[in-house]
Amino acid sequence: MPEVSGLVEIEIKTPLPSEGTLGDTYNIKGVARVADVVGPPPWLYAQVQKKDWYKPEILEETHYFRGIPIPLTGDFSIDWVPDRVGIYEVTIVATPAPLSLPLIGVPPITGLSSMMKVSIGEIGKDVSEFKIIAYG
Repeated sequence: MPEVSGLVEIEIKTPLPSEGTLGDTYNIKGVARVADVVGPPPWLYAQVQKKDWYKPEILEETHYFRGIPIPLTGDFSIDWVPDRVGIYEVTIVATPAPLSLPLIGVPPITGLSSMMKVSIGEIGKDVSEFKIIAYG
């Protein structure tokens, strides 16, 4: 079921797994549509936040990975390759312009997807051990 938050409806068709391995490429697929209009929003990003139990939310690392929606259908695909071991929260966001424009007064987000949580561990190590140690 798609979640409607703001002007854009974002439906995740291929979500992230709950556990993953460092260095693997993860592909998020879905559909984004502007409410009452045919077609997708022009700017879609995967907002990736690395969650560290010892950091307040304002100091957490946030990175954005761009996805390009297909005109008319709104299908999109975003690739993400985690570069560090940890726990991440990933949300797909739609914006009316590139992310740099909110500095000049353009509202930054017109739609949000459901949040996906993923624990990334090292190759050959049990991710569940990491979760217990790092995120109690």
